[in-house]
Amino acid sequence: MKFSSILKVLLLGVFVGLIFGLVRASLLILSHAYFNYGLYNLILLELTNNINIGVISALIISLTFLLLAFLLSIIWRKFLFSFFEIKISTKKNLTPLVKGFSLVFILIYLSFQTLKFIKNPDYDLQFLLIQSLIIACIIFLSLRIEKMASQSMKQKLIYFYKSIRIKTAAVIIFSFLASINIITIGQKLFSSSSKPSVLLIVADALRADHLGCYGYDRATSPQIDEFAANALIFEQAMSNSPWTKPSMGSLFTSKYPHEHWAFHWTDNLSDKSLTLAEVFKNWNYATYAFQTNPAITEKHNFRQGFQYYKEIVLEKADIVTSNFNAWIQKHRKKPFFAYLHFMDTHVPYNAPQEFSQIFGLKDNTVFTPGGFQTIDVRVLSEIGLSEHDKQNILSLYDGAIKYFDYNFGKIIDNLRKLGILNNTIIILTADHGEEFWEHGGFAHGHTLYNEVLQVPLIIDYSSHLPSKRIESYVQLLDLFPTILDIAGIQNDFEFRGNDLIPSVLSNKDINREIFFEGILYGAEKKGILKDGWKLIDNTGLKYDDTFDPIGDIMKYRYPEYKKGFELYNTNLDPQEKRNLEKNYPLIASRLKGYLKRFNITSIQFKSQRKTELEKKLKDFKSLGYIK
Repeated sequence: MKFSSILKVLLLGVFVGLIFGLVRASLLILSHAYFNYGLYNLILLELTNNINIGVISALIISLTFLLLAFLLSIIWRKFLFSFFEIKISTKKNLTPLVKGFSLVFILIYLSFQTLKFIKNPDYDLQFLLIQSLIIACIIFLSLRIEKMASQSMKQKLIYFYKSIRIKTAAVIIFSFLASINIITIGQKLFSSSSKPSVLLIVADALRADHLGCYGYDRATSPQIDEFAANALIFEQAMSNSPWTKPSMGSLFTSKYPHEHWAFHWTDNLSDKSLTLAEVFKNWNYATYAFQTNPAITEKHNFRQGFQYYKEIVLEKADIVTSNFNAWIQKHRKKPFFAYLHFMDTHVPYNAPQEFSQIFGLKDNTVFTPGGFQTIDVRVLSEIGLSEHDKQNILSLYDGAIKYFDYNFGKIIDNLRKLGILNNTIIILTADHGEEFWEHGGFAHGHTLYNEVLQVPLIIDYSSHLPSKRIESYVQLLDLFPTILDIAGIQNDFEFRGNDLIPSVLSNKDINREIFFEGILYGAEKKGILKDGWKLIDNTGLKYDDTFDPIGDIMKYRYPEYKKGFELYNTNLDPQEKRNLEKNYPLIASRLKGYLKRFNITSIQFKSQRKTELEKKLKDFKSLGYIK
């Protein structure tokens, strides 16, 4: 094979890789609507990264097949040629049969891959394009088989450089590659390093009223209490949903669950929903996530915006902490946005023994750390769970909080040791709360009462924020604009949530309505909280996505709630025991009007990608929701 032919193959590979990377980047940029949000730095970054990956992959593939072609030609000449007495000297001698077979093979392959892509939109487009490139290289090489010539290397180079088209194409391609890489590197080098870093820590199912800084009488959280002593504490922070996926979707996008589409178990977060990580990535932050909850994994599209992403479902706090501390050691000189999700405070409260035993776990109990599942407790609660066992479960939960608190302290100590604590905004919160039989149930995802909605929310940024307690009701979708304000990031985006900082600094009450929705088990409920009054609408609507996979067990565990409304005065009745809907019809009517306007936009869900049912059931089992 001529040297010029080899170079042409490599150039073709680079060109195909460039096109592949450009197409992939364009699909990502358009699907995420980055132009609409004005994220031009992120557009350039994604363009550069995807083109580089495409070109490098194409070069590796081209070189691999050139090597294979060379080895095959040697094998052919040395061992097979004399046996078959066939020699293909030029591409013109290739029989129509070979050409036809090649063409049919390409058509069949592309048709097959296209059908797979249509059937499953999650099918890896990169894999499809790489395989197409491989086939193109094979066909091209087969058409370029020529008679070995005894030309010198100098003659081959002269022949190659005589081709004006080759030279022009090479100059254009490599100039383009060099330009986008130089611009991207320049942006990173000259971007401001004075911006504060941001650390978002989420403890799954962590109730605010089980922390010392929120008045709990057990010593579950000494490290968090010390941290909160000089921080901004929101005493009545509310999640927008009683379970993880819709709640975290609202936190990351500042949209209501029905707007960001991550509503049911198999739903995926919408590509077009701008995430907190994407904004920070646009501002040249290093973005990092350690994610442990199976409801919000990469397959559910929650990786958006994260450059460094580690996902180990149900991993313990020690591993999350050590991984983050190791990562931050390498990236401490650049502003970062990091998100850590801890699952230790979620059932089955599997803390190490030195923590699980700390609050006097009683003997003769069927509930041990990691030794039971959510469905076990729910079924036994229906049969009749003793107070002895209930107290043991509470002790396990508090022990898990103590374990998380210990690791939280290790993270803070490491930031202090590295000298970056004072320039790091730290947010501690939860995705939802946890019920311990306040309304006859256990865990979360089934009601809209305070015990499953109220979460801790503590924000600290050294001396930049006041140390005070905020009594007003706030919600998790307020975090997106609030964090951008504290970090000094330009905010021209439209959010459902409000920036809390102006009200905090001016000592004004934060008085606005808060909406809740998204039930994991049973019929759908929607709620609104305003001026201390909370209205819950038991809609009676059942979605297959939440009901069918569990089947009759849900009918046994969750009796049919009567369709209708509940009204509570949360100031006078924080436990929500007295339904006042009949007593205060005017207040109920006003809140129903708010809820009706809220529901107008949530009558129908748009078409979206969903995960497969088998994966859904596997995730349910991993969390202990079903056997």
